[in-house]
Formats: sequence, structure tokens, C-alpha cells
Amino acid sequence: MEHVKNKDKDDDTITKEEAEIFLKKFARKFRKQPKISPRNYEILSRSSFLMLNNYFEYLIADLLSYYYNKFKNSLNEKEFKFTLKELNEYDTIEEATKDLIIKEVESLIIDKSFNDLLEHFEDKLSISLEKELIKWDEIIEIRERRHLIVHNSSIVNKKYISRTKNPYNYQIGDIVHIDKDYFFKSWSHFKLAGQLLIFNCWGGNWDKENIDNAVFQIMIQTFDDLNSKNYDLVCKTCKYSEQIEPKNEDQEDYILRIKVNNAISLKKQKKDGEVKKVLKKIKVGTATPLFKIAHNILSDKHDDLEELFTQAIVVDKLSIESYLEWPIFDFVREKDEINEVLIKTFEK
Repeated sequence: MEHVKNKDKDDDTITKEEAEIFLKKFARKFRKQPKISPRNYEILSRSSFLMLNNYFEYLIADLLSYYYNKFKNSLNEKEFKFTLKELNEYDTIEEATKDLIIKEVESLIIDKSFNDLLEHFEDKLSISLEKELIKWDEIIEIRERRHLIVHNSSIVNKKYISRTKNPYNYQIGDIVHIDKDYFFKSWSHFKLAGQLLIFNCWGGNWDKENIDNAVFQIMIQTFDDLNSKNYDLVCKTCKYSEQIEPKNEDQEDYILRIKVNNAISLKKQKKDGEVKKVLKKIKVGTATPLFKIAHNILSDKHDDLEELFTQAIVVDKLSIESYLEWPIFDFVREKDEINEVLIKTFEK
């Protein structure tokens, strides 16, 4: 009989059945705990929403700071006011320059509207806003709702309606709320916008020497979002990656994996027609067994999987842990007969 540790008994164990009884009792007690009150929920949801907005502001500030520290000459023509006393507080020119950059970033964040900041990235810093993928109008609404919560007791005013085109059909005087769906939608918009801005800044115009790492991170991000079932984010990030022309074998490998992640995401959403279109662009003739496995699974071809798994275990070091965890294998794990055959390949 299976046992688990019990530090309160001399024999140091309890049976599995006893553990299950204990957990059921605990669960019943947990369910009886008082639920959060509507008032406290409202406070918590608004606080989380404001924190989400703040994180996006921090990202914008970090990108601006990174740019001006990397391209200090871009501020050569900028006039800064200094008192002699302030100047004497610096030990070196470098120290003064860093402080000036901090002040410049702070002034941009404070003085410019959100729309102006976006224009600054696009016009002054030559960073694409990826408007076909990022719904900036919805992000602007999120930002304006944040302003209502912070500055107007969550009450809709004329400024909100004029700046957002009022997509939720509020009336002046209405109260805005942050429910679960709205918060998650806001998080998704900020996450996509933040990722693509980072990729454009880091692996694009500012740091072309880092493009290998940037493409690698795009691959990692699509896999993480796939595991989190954020399928729309996966598809949009993969769509973004289509503009990347691989320059070496590493980039080719990363792009191939991104395409596979895209196909998995589409298949999870039962968009079979789009899956076929993606698969036509994935050439696996000379690829390792693992890629051939993925292509076959996505094509609903299972006849050669046992042989390919045997090869992948040797060539790609495919492990039972990966088989049980990776999203690509969900499609065969749910088929009992196929799953049983594939599990046995790891036992040989």
C-alpha cells in the first residue's frame, strides 16, 4: 500500500487513503472560508490593473533609457539647464551624462501624452509600432481608464469619451470597473505590445548584433505562451516573426521552431485550414526526427510515429518528461492506443 509522510505520528507515515480523506476535509474547510467581499474585490482588481499599467510605463522608460545611454550623441543638440552648484556635484562627465539621460527620460514620460510617446518611438527612434498586430486603440482606452481610476474616482468624463471613441458606450458619470475578462484582455494587449517593442528595439535598429538572441527569445516566448494556452498571442508573435529573414543556421532553426509553435497554436484552436497553410511552409526533409514527428502529428499522420520516436530518443534526446509535457504531444497523448505505443518506445 502507498504511504506518505506524517511527521506527527511515530511510524512517520499514513496511508494514501488516509491522506485523501485529510485532503478532502481540508478542501471542504477551504471552501467554507469567507469569500472576498465585492468591495474588497473592486479594490484588489483596480490595484492590480494600476500595477499592470505601471509595469508598461516602466518598460517604456527602460527602452528610452537604454536608447539614450547607447546613443548618447542623439542628445548632443539638446539644451540642458545646470546651475554651477549642480555641476560641481558631479565627479565626472560620464556621471553628469547619466543624470541628464535620467532627466530626459523623466521629462518625456511626464510631459508627453501616451500618443506622443508612441509617435516619439516611431518618428524619432525609428521603431515600428507594429500597428497591424498591436491594437493601440484598445491600449489607449486601457490607459484612459487608468486615468479615470487614479484621477476621477473611476467616473467617466468627457475627456475619456473623446480620447477613446467610447468603445464601451459609457455615459458621462458612469463608473468603470475592472472585471476578470477586462483585466486579462488588458494584460494580453500590454504583453504583446511590450514584447514586440522589445524585439524591435533590441534585435532591430538598436542592437543588430543581438539579433540571434532576439530570434531565440521570440521562439522561447511563443513556446511559453503555448504552454500557457495564450494562443492568440502565439499567432501574433509568429506573424511578427515572418518579417525576419534568417541569416544563419541558428536563426533558421529558431524560425522553424516558431513556425511549428504557430501550427500547434492554430491546431489547438481547430483552425485546420490555416494549419495546412503553415505546414506547407515547413520543410522537414533534412530535419531531425523531432521535427518530422511534429509535422506528422500536425498533419494527423500517425503511422510512422513509433519509428520516428525511436530515432528522436537517440538523435534529439527526446525524453519521457518532454513527451508528457510538450503541447505538440497533446494531440497523440489523448489517443489511448497511440499513446500506449509511444510510451513503450521510452522503455526500450
